[in-house]
Amino acid sequence: MTAHTTRVLAASAALMAFGLASCTASVSGTPQPSSAPPPSLVPSPAGKSDPLHIEHPKKLAAFSDPCQLLSPEQLAQLNAGQAAAAQSEWGQAACKWRNQLFTLKVSPDTLQQQGLRWVAMTAGAGGKPDVEVSGYPAVHYGISSGSCGTYVGTSDKELFLVYFQTGSEGQGKPEYADPCAVADRIAGMVLENLPPA
Repeated sequence: MTAHTTRVLAASAALMAFGLASCTASVSGTPQPSSAPPPSLVPSPAGKSDPLHIEHPKKLAAFSDPCQLLSPEQLAQLNAGQAAAAQSEWGQAACKWRNQLFTLKVSPDTLQQQGLRWVAMTAGAGGKPDVEVSGYPAVHYGISSGSCGTYVGTSDKELFLVYFQTGSEGQGKPEYADPCAVADRIAGMVLENLPPA
């Protein structure tokens, strides 16, 4: 038997084995095609290739009052002042702090059930998060010279927004030079306060 014939027979055997492997039961001795999709079409488990999957979800609904998403100590550290009830763009209760240094708004989203996906599609890096806050995927949005919003996914269906805008007395202060960095830092504070889901 020549080397060529051996290779042809080996290739034929491999093709037959592949063909039989994709069949399951037989009816009257005839192999039936498997209903299972090929492995390449089976979606990988969430988290393996999904940058928006939240491995360790947080319970955003643990705080019914969004003004409590930041502790009194954190607010004193930020020099935030008095809280005021506000409303998010999606109609859920939010909380706002405003002084001459900055305006800060924290808006939870437990209603829309889209997680970070919609924001990532409209403002992320090609449908993916463009930043990470304390290990959680996040997207910057509404960036200007003095303002930035950081959306952070807390579960596959929930998120919160921290919006930061430099005030008249905050302009020129080095600690407010990068509003996205400030929004990210405050978002990290919120994450510290959220219990596991």
